[in-house]
Amino acid sequence: MQKLVGAALLSMTVLAGTAAVAQEISGEITVWDWQYNSEKWGAALKQLDAEFIAAHPGVTIKHVAQPHDTYYQLIQTANSSQSGPDVAMMHAGTFGVLNYTDVLAPLNARITPEFKASLKGWESVGGNFDANGQIYAVPGSLSGWVFYYNKQLFRDAGLDPDTPPKTYADLVAAADALKAKGIVAFGGGNSDGWGNLQYLNILFPGDFDAAQSAALATGALKYDGPEFTALNQHLVDLLKGGYFDPGYASTVHWTEGVAAFQAGQAAMIAGIASDTVSYNEFLPELGDDLGVFYAPADTVAAPYIPVSSGPVWTIPGYSKNQDAAWAYVEFITGPRGAAVQYEQAGILPINSGYTIPDTAPAFVRNMVADMQKSETFLYASSLMRQDIAFEWIRKIQDVVNGVAPLGQALGELQALQDKPQ
Repeated sequence: MQKLVGAALLSMTVLAGTAAVAQEISGEITVWDWQYNSEKWGAALKQLDAEFIAAHPGVTIKHVAQPHDTYYQLIQTANSSQSGPDVAMMHAGTFGVLNYTDVLAPLNARITPEFKASLKGWESVGGNFDANGQIYAVPGSLSGWVFYYNKQLFRDAGLDPDTPPKTYADLVAAADALKAKGIVAFGGGNSDGWGNLQYLNILFPGDFDAAQSAALATGALKYDGPEFTALNQHLVDLLKGGYFDPGYASTVHWTEGVAAFQAGQAAMIAGIASDTVSYNEFLPELGDDLGVFYAPADTVAAPYIPVSSGPVWTIPGYSKNQDAAWAYVEFITGPRGAAVQYEQAGILPINSGYTIPDTAPAFVRNMVADMQKSETFLYASSLMRQDIAFEWIRKIQDVVNGVAPLGQALGELQALQDKPQ
């Protein structure tokens, strides 16, 4: 109890100095997300709600846990009726916030230079992916794609466990060595098509720098062009090369794929920096045998790390209590919000006002340091138009299954991209 009171007093002290509370706020705000009922992240959100209410006794929060699989259908229904949440969690980029810019409140007037400087990932919430353009959400955590690997399985294959692949050629060489020893090189699953998309995300920066990646978002980079075709050929070669478990196509990436990697049944997996398919699930099982490496270089010598914001926080334009909604968003994405979400749920902070403690596992501290000192940019799947990403999932599986050649599949994808909306 004393700890909770202290935390509440700390949050009140932090909030007291912000511009968001310069005027008294009151009334009810409704908050939607898909994590409120989860064991760890949900507990963190509940604690933050309690601290916010303690600091703002005139505010009440109706926090609604919505199902992830129908989340955006519910968002669209709310938008149509102009009635729903005052604050809504969304995915970064085209998988969420940037699909709804016509109904979200622009936030530029509320964002101070100091607040903006404290956060990374603004390109993921800016119109046209412009960090300095119109902003429609606030980045909530640090997330994106990395390669996790099992150091013991690398040792078993005669590989140096402290020297993970740095290039695509290194990646193939490691996969060949693992395969020769009867070890599954790449884990995960593709029962819903998302496994292949995760591997695209982590391979993409090896062939496209940040400027070229932005061109993918604008449509200037052609899906049937030679560069994107070559990247997809690399992925198809891996998928057809005997490096994945024979059951990969029917395995659920988020559960069964995670469990197999935890159990040491695969040497590498395209995972997420934070949240699920992440170190949160792997570190307790693998301990010092868990390693991480980033996008392997191919035609780009020094690839960016494809991480940006994880889920972001938006305010719908129809909200009738936008001052209170903004105060909540500013708090949950601020240093105190970052602290509670990391300490309770292991969610990596994107706010520089909070530093992961020295008591955190060295693995986590090193990974966060890598991401803070390296160039980062939004991952490919959130740069692609949402319908294009889902169509890519179908097309690339057709290629792997021998239903269509790669050139034809990507040509059809480009034709969809060129079709007027």
